[in-house]
Amino acid sequence: MDSKAFYDKYADRQIAVGVNARHQAILKWLRRFGLRPGMRVLEIGCGVGTLTGLLAAELGGQGSLVGVDISPRSIEAARQRLASFRDAELLVGDVLAVDVQGDFDVVVLPDVIEHIPLGQHAALFHKVSMWVRPNGFVLLHYPNPRFLEWCHIHRPDLLQQIDQPIHADTLLTNAHGAGLLLHHLETYSIWVAENDYQVAVLRPRREPMSFTLVPEGPSFASRIRARIRSIVK
Repeated sequence: MDSKAFYDKYADRQIAVGVNARHQAILKWLRRFGLRPGMRVLEIGCGVGTLTGLLAAELGGQGSLVGVDISPRSIEAARQRLASFRDAELLVGDVLAVDVQGDFDVVVLPDVIEHIPLGQHAALFHKVSMWVRPNGFVLLHYPNPRFLEWCHIHRPDLLQQIDQPIHADTLLTNAHGAGLLLHHLETYSIWVAENDYQVAVLRPRREPMSFTLVPEGPSFASRIRARIRSIVK
């Protein structure tokens, strides 16, 4: 079964599950790294629009949102879910082929890259780098590769189409080659105690770069002298 057919069939399950802890966790990460009302957001692999609905509400009618998914059935469901949001555009197509116009403050891939063959990741990150604005960020959320390796052996029933482990060295090689630099990488838990998910935040490489030194505070000796002067006065 190809990916489009798989996710057409999978759409009903997504609709039945609705918003869960994973969607809420992704929204929390996006807020942490800068998602704000009024921004322009691209969601790659939006499925039936579960996270998309949370993003649209977060933007508060002040920004705009584009969602892309390979599954026509999923996009149909997403359009129904988001019918009341005027600034949400939903597109059917393979992310490597679909025509997405403009650039974005935030590009989010929520549990997507593990379902795209590794051989296509260099091209994927090249497209992402063209979509994200110079001061924007890319947020990738995906299963801990060690957890996926365990699932392949012990719980194949939990796996979807492809579901390959994405190790940090592979991820960063492809991202760096597209001009995206790692800003944050963290492994954490949602449903199992031993860290079942990872989040990676990438930012565009900008030239020339500048760094601002943090001013040094007063030395211990100068603080003591100042304290003595205040007492003497």
